[in-house]
Amino acid sequence: MQRGMIVALVVAVGSGIAIGLQSALNNWAGRLMGPTTTGLLVNFVGGVIAGTLLLVLAPRQNVLQWEALKGMTPGIILAAGALGIVIITGIAYALPHVGIAAGLSAVIMGQMVVATVVDGLGWAGAEPIPLSGARIAGLMLLVLATFLLLPRG
Repeated sequence: MQRGMIVALVVAVGSGIAIGLQSALNNWAGRLMGPTTTGLLVNFVGGVIAGTLLLVLAPRQNVLQWEALKGMTPGIILAAGALGIVIITGIAYALPHVGIAAGLSAVIMGQMVVATVVDGLGWAGAEPIPLSGARIAGLMLLVLATFLLLPRG
């Protein structure tokens, strides 16, 4: 396996750990404030932090690629930001009802279904990866894993 691929996988696992930790915090906050307030506040605070980092880093490291903001990019950024609110709100709602493990398994299952469609169609600049029996079996295993992680009783 190439060194770059190993580094990318380690970074992906780190991102997964961050998602797990954030989900636990969203679960906690959702129980205290409700999912809608949690979703909006978490994204607002994240936006303030991101805005501060942009103000600090942009002049020094040319973080903002102004030429990239032409065309579809603002719409893409707006859609991704709006989806962030849906994601956090959905997690804050679902996890108190099904538990963190089953809830994140369902989140991952949803991500994998979308990723499989995106791969198959070659959307978003990705190289098409055909749907195969192995990929369908992988998705079915995720469905089974989610079911097995649901709390009993």
